[in-house]
Amino acid sequence: MIIRSLKLAAVAVVLAAGSASAQSALEVVPRSGVSFNNTATVRATVESVDAETHTIAFITANGRLLSMATADGVNLAGIQDGAAVNITYNEVVTLLNLRQKGPGSKEARKEGATPDQVDVEIGRLTLTVVAVDLAANKVSLIDGRGGEVKTYAATSIAKQDMLKKIKVGDVVIGLTTPLLVTAIAPAK
Repeated sequence: MIIRSLKLAAVAVVLAAGSASAQSALEVVPRSGVSFNNTATVRATVESVDAETHTIAFITANGRLLSMATADGVNLAGIQDGAAVNITYNEVVTLLNLRQKGPGSKEARKEGATPDQVDVEIGRLTLTVVAVDLAANKVSLIDGRGGEVKTYAATSIAKQDMLKKIKVGDVVIGLTTPLLVTAIAPAK
């Protein structure tokens, strides 16, 4: 047993040494992440409704399929599969500050760049910081493809510390985690 453990330890040391030399060629990217609560309203197509479990599955305009529970006050009666609706839901947006200057950062900032389908499916977004307001503790971000500027308020000390570490022009990777549908209205 001891000899076997020593052999495994020796292999681990060799692998660590090999990976350390390979990593020295890579650029180290400082990262700090923070999460924000957000309310989103999207135009979507209803995939399915289950009144018994009080859940709805829908496809957003960018092709993301979401299935979520609905709040108690949301009436699912009369919502048909295939209907165009405006859905409001709560989500958590987690931002990871890449401060990346290496491969991929130029592509992520490129005007009109389309996101990878896997990124869309899992809710990953690549955003660029357009404003940091330390006095108001807010950060404003925009998708590289354009669209509306989204502003998030740093309401905790950890979030406020994160604001001090990012600059206008930084590429930020975000991940959205949908939580609960709070309203559904027919699309107009």
